[in-house]
Amino acid sequence: MTTITTAAPEVHAEDAAQPMRLSFSRVDTYQQCPLRFRFAYLDKLPSEPSPHLSWGTSVHRAIEAWWSQKLPAAPPVDVLLQALYDCWDDTGFEGMAREDKIAWYRHAQDVLRRHHERHAPSFVPAVASEEWFALQLGPDIEVVGSIDHVARTDGGGIGIVDWKTSKRAKTRQDVRGSLQLAIYALAAVELWGHEPEWVALDFVVSGVRVAVPREEIDTDAAVATISEVAERVRAEAFTPSPSRLCDWCDFRSLCPAFEGEGPDVAGRAAIELTRLRRKRERDEARINELEQLVRDRLGPEAVLEEGAGR
Repeated sequence: MTTITTAAPEVHAEDAAQPMRLSFSRVDTYQQCPLRFRFAYLDKLPSEPSPHLSWGTSVHRAIEAWWSQKLPAAPPVDVLLQALYDCWDDTGFEGMAREDKIAWYRHAQDVLRRHHERHAPSFVPAVASEEWFALQLGPDIEVVGSIDHVARTDGGGIGIVDWKTSKRAKTRQDVRGSLQLAIYALAAVELWGHEPEWVALDFVVSGVRVAVPREEIDTDAAVATISEVAERVRAEAFTPSPSRLCDWCDFRSLCPAFEGEGPDVAGRAAIELTRLRRKRERDEARINELEQLVRDRLGPEAVLEEGAGR
């Protein structure tokens, strides 16, 4: 039996007194490589920002903003493009040549224009976007996450969509076996009181949506997989699992499978600290510019309260 809460997530240490907090990405990481899981989620070593991740985040945010418009007709494509501009994540593009960064940005614009062409004719505002959940699987496991998009079906039910920004679409068999969608199906029952009619992965780059009926999703197998991973994490089973994915791993140089000496926690933390301090300086400079702009336009006594405009 599952129960759910919808409070904002809390960060807490992993210990025996607390339910183990997992998510699809954590379970997926463990299945790919237990040691990478340890480095990322227990040692909390920082990952290097990448253009692919920042690009995908930016496209996701723009899509969320567009579908969240509570309008009787589809918002114009300009809403999507403005959201992209407003939500652009620049962290993965630091140090990149300006023309290369512009190429990434224009690619995102093209993808969003095609998204608008696909969905504007049948637009219905999302029931929910980025809906947070915290799902209890028994007394000692909590699964957290957020559902990208909940659609209203023709029959008055709901369908669940996860937006994917990868280039290659997956097969129907992949979708049927998706652990992520199985978790979302479980969460939907607790959030909205009934199961979704269907679940889908929507590949926004290629414009392909692969949907399957809810009855084809094996949630029992998903719960068993999550429970097994939780048990292995508690047993501290973190043997590396080398694969072709190692070429893209942030922690390859630390991994014993590649003659690494283990995690340099202090060194990696220092690098992350430097990056965050620089970002804070840039953010504070921008805040000062905007505050001065408000005073110039509205007078020196103008005060913009925190949270205004949200």
